[in-house]
Amino acid sequence: MARRGHSVLLVDTDPQGSVGLSLSRGIRERPGFYDAVAGAGNVSDFVLSTRLPEFSLLTAGCAEAFVDTSDLDVTVVQDVLLELGRLESEVIIIDTPAGMSGVTSAVLGGSDYVLIPQQAEPLGVRSVPNALKVIAAIRRQGKDLGVAGIVMTMVDGDNGESVEVEAQLRAALPAGIMCVTTIPRDSVFLRASSLGVPVGLLSSNPVAPAVAFEQLAAELEDKMGLSEPQDKDDGVEQLLD
Repeated sequence: MARRGHSVLLVDTDPQGSVGLSLSRGIRERPGFYDAVAGAGNVSDFVLSTRLPEFSLLTAGCAEAFVDTSDLDVTVVQDVLLELGRLESEVIIIDTPAGMSGVTSAVLGGSDYVLIPQQAEPLGVRSVPNALKVIAAIRRQGKDLGVAGIVMTMVDGDNGESVEVEAQLRAALPAGIMCVTTIPRDSVFLRASSLGVPVGLLSSNPVAPAVAFEQLAAELEDKMGLSEPQDKDDGVEQLLD
């Protein structure tokens, strides 16, 4: 989305902190989301700029005390999210831990849309009905939470079970709730992570998974009523030192 011209803030609320760690080895030493939740400073001061002007990042920060997020003070989390909303990023993408409780539930309660990534494997698909029930419960509380979609990830077109799982889920769910775009299983993700570069910035000629993310961004723009800005081409660089 940033490459397409939107101002984007990516927030990592997963205590594992994998979003930041995939971009920079020194990220553990920088304060982030959980430092703000713990009252260690103003969250706006922890937001990192990157070499892509439209893209900024808030890492998980020091999350050792929050490995179990079920005891988090929901009010504090919501206050941190409200402060992030004042930064006026056009799109704030919040990555949450797996499951629908704790910090994930608090984030959903303060969000406009939820995008559910779903691995194309039988065990993972069983969690989808529970996720949709939680979203319905949040709506019953008066929250206007939209479903931007369920996006299938790690889809292996050469694996019959992977393809079958996707087909079954599309047949079982209401029309329109599944994203048209799917994210393939590809070794290029390992290469991108080792270099500290998002797949979309890995090369000037986009690799296949990068094209898939471009298509997903366009699909989400339509679902969320965002404008369609001009493509950006800023070359290939690491986003963080």
